Amino acid sequence: MESPDFDPKLGNEIPPLTKIALTPIKPAEANPIHTDEYARQLGMRGALVGGLMLLSYILEMLYSFFGVKWFYYGKINVSFIGGGAINGDSVIAHGTLISFEQESDGTRLYLDVWMENQAGEKIVVGKASCVK
Repeated sequence: MESPDFDPKLGNEIPPLTKIALTPIKPAEANPIHTDEYARQLGMRGALVGGLMLLSYILEMLYSFFGVKWFYYGKINVSFIGGGAINGDSVIAHGTLISFEQESDGTRLYLDVWMENQAGEKIVVGKASCVK
């Protein structure tokens, strides 16, 4: 499932992905930060959605763009910043082309990737690349 309509010019954005954040962990089995009571004691708005769940949304965006090549050539490095996401937050994964170079298997695209919450605040930032 590759995205064929991408203009590979620096600064162009790949198709973003919007999700409603959800943590599928039972509170009794979770790290305490994923429970409302503990998270609120630390000043959070509520139980944080796990970082792996947020990362999975970014990975879904990248797979939708690169297709199966993502599994063979994809690389990603992210950091979780800001206040994170809680259940029910609307989050949007983004990726913007920052450079590219020829490799033996094709052109490797380098992207800035990030995720914003419904307030437009970045909660995940990083870099990704894959052969297109």
